[in-house]
Amino acid sequence: MLEFAGRQIPNELKEVVEPKRTVLLVWDMQNDQAGGSFNKDALIRNAPPLIAAAAKAGIKTVYTRQTPFLWKDEAVTWIRRAMKDQKVDHPSQLKPRRLHGSFGWNIMEPFKPAADDVVIDKRRPSMFIGNEFETIMHNRGTSTVVMIGCTTDGGVEMTVRDGHNRGYSMVIVRDCVGTYTEEGHNAALKRIERFADVAESKELIEIWDR
Repeated sequence: MLEFAGRQIPNELKEVVEPKRTVLLVWDMQNDQAGGSFNKDALIRNAPPLIAAAAKAGIKTVYTRQTPFLWKDEAVTWIRRAMKDQKVDHPSQLKPRRLHGSFGWNIMEPFKPAADDVVIDKRRPSMFIGNEFETIMHNRGTSTVVMIGCTTDGGVEMTVRDGHNRGYSMVIVRDCVGTYTEEGHNAALKRIERFADVAESKELIEIWDR
């Protein structure tokens, strides 16, 4: 730790991810996101041992499921963007999104939450908008978010930026995040490095196993 202005500033990764100050955020490991990632096999190989190591170290794990509004209840700007992306002329032509209870909405089997994990259904691609995550952080006295999941260039990046702006220490696990293309993944990680520590799963497992 570094002493500065009467405070202790974490300097090394092991200090940043000390279990008592850390929450593990498992972001949208759902069938149609993690299942569609270019590096799905790597996620299945690397993420479960990290999740297990966090649980063993007493770190609280919070899962998310992206649960969008039905189009009829969505904000106008989101409808307009979707129409452009899907190349349709009217909102009634938009394809349904990740419906609650559908196969695509469910968390992939290799990443299933344990009984004492928290699962948050959210509407927006940031952990800091419209849900109870910050209350959980505050209640537990935690200040570090270790984040894994999908998509690197979507909700992962947005959450990193929002968390950094709110004063949280953000840590992204390079081999446990993914998106649909390798190009998008690598570009996002490069941007994320401005706002977060980027580590490998084996580094964190070694720290938490001590």
